[in-house]
Formats: sequence, C-alpha cells, structure tokens
Amino acid sequence: MSFKSSFSKIIHKMPKRDYGIPGLHVYVDHTAQATIYYVETEQELTFPEHKHAEQFTIVVNGFCELTIDGKSTRYEKGDSYSIPADTLHTIYLSAGYAEIDYVDDPND
Repeated sequence: MSFKSSFSKIIHKMPKRDYGIPGLHVYVDHTAQATIYYVETEQELTFPEHKHAEQFTIVVNGFCELTIDGKSTRYEKGDSYSIPADTLHTIYLSAGYAEIDYVDDPND
C-alpha cells in the first residue's frame, strides 16, 4: 500500500526537513514571527525527546501521545494542544498521523 498524504499537493512544494526518521515527512514554512510545520507519518514512530519555543498543534489525522514529565496525553483528529517553551517532551505518532504546528520562533 502506498502512502497517501493528508495534505494538499501545495504543501509538498514547501521545503522538506529531514530528521533522519524513516516514514516521517515534515514540510516547513518560516514567517517573520514563527515556523509552521506540516507533519505526517507513513508508519507509527516516536519522535525523540526535545524542546523548543512555545508550540501550538492541531491534529489533522490519526492520533498522538504527547509525554511531558512522565505523563502521557492522547490527542486525536480535531484536537489541539500547546507545549510551553523550553519543555522537554517526546511524542508517539500513529501510522497515517498528520498535524500542523505553529512554533513561536521564526528560526526553528
């Protein structure tokens, strides 16, 4: 079965960022105020622990489990969440997962 993107072809014209994680597709757009990410997965995966500027996310497809300070919270299609700046976190992403992130840093 081939991978079917959750996003319009217009998103695929944006620069793609390679995190070295097979099956992870990340398209990036920088504005004067922030960085916007369009993230999707071909298979389930866990994004390793990291931190960055404040982030607001909308789940477009599938589900994720965000873990902060050992507490995991599940978010599904249509949900949104925020991550405070400089907060260490990991995130599990289901197969076919898609999200849009707004990170409060134009150079992220």
